[in-house]
Amino acid sequence: MSNQFNRKIKNVNVKSKSPALKNKKILNMLFVISFFSLGYCDLPVPAELKVKEIILCDNFNSKGECTEKKEPGHTYTVTIPKERKVDTWEKLANYLYFHARETPGFLITFNRKLTLTEQKKIKDTYKASFNFGGTTGHVEGFESGENWVGSFQYLGSMIKDRQRERKLEKTFPFPNSLFPVELKYSYTSGIISGEISTKINLILK
Repeated sequence: MSNQFNRKIKNVNVKSKSPALKNKKILNMLFVISFFSLGYCDLPVPAELKVKEIILCDNFNSKGECTEKKEPGHTYTVTIPKERKVDTWEKLANYLYFHARETPGFLITFNRKLTLTEQKKIKDTYKASFNFGGTTGHVEGFESGENWVGSFQYLGSMIKDRQRERKLEKTFPFPNSLFPVELKYSYTSGIISGEISTKINLILK
């Protein structure tokens, strides 16, 4: 009898402690939730993200600083060695791509630093396209930083695409038959969208 009585007492003791333990866990959870809620309430809300500036830029560094700013209507002057035979648009486009490496582009800067979420959204959704003298295509060059986005396209690639589209790639490259030419960039993402236009010229020496 005494053993059975002791077992009953133990069982009663365990059951009596159980609600108290549960209540303690609930209180601890509520404290943690309220602590973090109060902490996040004190964090500053980012200002509305806006494009601060967009410029024509052919080269930029890892900090988003433009190192080759271009004005609308820029003229590219390219010197071709006499020993190199550039007698078709295709050959000229290849020379510009592999040697002159001219890269018309643009740089967008924002009014503040991007949040981590915004940076990821831009990297995941950003797209840019070009319209070069009536020929459209996808912009290859893309980089972004904490408060900027930059895009560029090789001039040689755009020339080759346009002349191939018109079956002119094997004809002699008279610059004044194409240049000056209108160039328009369009860009879009989950956060921003817009466009920038210019006209460029090419002089061969």
